[in-house]
This record gives sequence, structure tokens and C-alpha cells, in this order.
Amino acid sequence: MIKRRFFLPLLASFFLITTPLKAEVTAEQRADAERLVLQTAQTVLLQIDERRDDIQADPLVLLEIVDDTLLPHVDSQRMTQLVLGRYARQATAQQREAFTHEFQQLLVRTYAGPLSELGEQSIEVLGSRVAAGNNEIFVETEVHGGDFGTVPVNYRMILDDGRWLVFDVVVDGISLINNYRGSFAQRIQSDGIDGLIETLRTRNER
Repeated sequence: MIKRRFFLPLLASFFLITTPLKAEVTAEQRADAERLVLQTAQTVLLQIDERRDDIQADPLVLLEIVDDTLLPHVDSQRMTQLVLGRYARQATAQQREAFTHEFQQLLVRTYAGPLSELGEQSIEVLGSRVAAGNNEIFVETEVHGGDFGTVPVNYRMILDDGRWLVFDVVVDGISLINNYRGSFAQRIQSDGIDGLIETLRTRNER
């Protein structure tokens, strides 16, 4: 039975302008965020276990599971703003939409691979703490097992209209947003925003 230890190589999925709440996040709201991380992991693991044969026959089934289960809990627009940085203001609405789609697919494909080879790894939910804004928190976890021993993985989440959404993942101190922002900025400088979108599209089609 899965309790507070589970495997979830998420995202993630899953990325700043915010409107702070009038009051700080309550202990109950923080507990809700922790439960969301746990319940999402349980759902993913259950579907993978139930559809193991389907996944072996068609790897795209795993992408569908990750897409359907994880992406609804990701603030894709906020991630797009953050990962594009100053270039987000230069992008047209059409470019932002196209980039968001390709970036989502990149994340799904990146994290679906490890999910297909579940072993003895698990994640323990350690708790949560308030982040920069009154409506932001870090849900803190540790990944146990595998080749790297114990690895801290923190999920940065925002409370948006009563829903918790993930917009960054920090693995062993390295922010997913910051990591991609640097490489994407280099691509934009050399090929423009359209060039970056095309690079992601090509990678996702492999």
C-alpha cells in the first residue's frame, strides 16, 4: 500500500506575476498541497500498474497517462513566463501558446521515461514551507533508492483560485526553471523564439 512514500519523477512538470493573498497560507492549505502531491503520485502509479501490458505494447500510452494525470496540476502559463524570462515579453501570443505546448510535451517525455522503469525508488513527503509569496509554498520530498541514494526534490506550488498548481521543481538544489531558462536563452539569442519552438518540436517528434 502506498502511503507517504512513493515514486514520482515529476515534474514535472511542471513553472510570475502573482496577486498575493491577504492572509498567509494556512496549515490546512499546506496539508492540501502535500495531499495533492501524494494523491497524484498514487494515481500515476496505479494507472501504470494497471496498464503495464498496454504500455509495453505502445509506449505512447505512458505519455497519455502522464499528460492526463500530471499536467492538470501544472501552471503552464506561469512556467512559460519564468522559463522564457525577459523573452516572454517579446513573444507574441501565438508564440507563447506554441512554446507552452512544446515545453509541456518536452516535460512529459522527459519524465515518462523513468516512470516506465519503476523499481525500488520512493519519495517521502517531508512537509512544506511558505515560499516568497503568501500564496506560494515548497512541498519538500526526498527520493530514496536508485543509483543516487537519497535526493531532495522540492515542488514549488502556487495557490491559484483555490487550486494548488506546480510551477517549478528543484532537484538536489537545481531549479528546473533556471536550468531550462539558461539553455533556452542561448537558443533564442542564436535562432529567435521561433527557432527555439522548432527545436522543441523536432525533439518531441523523435
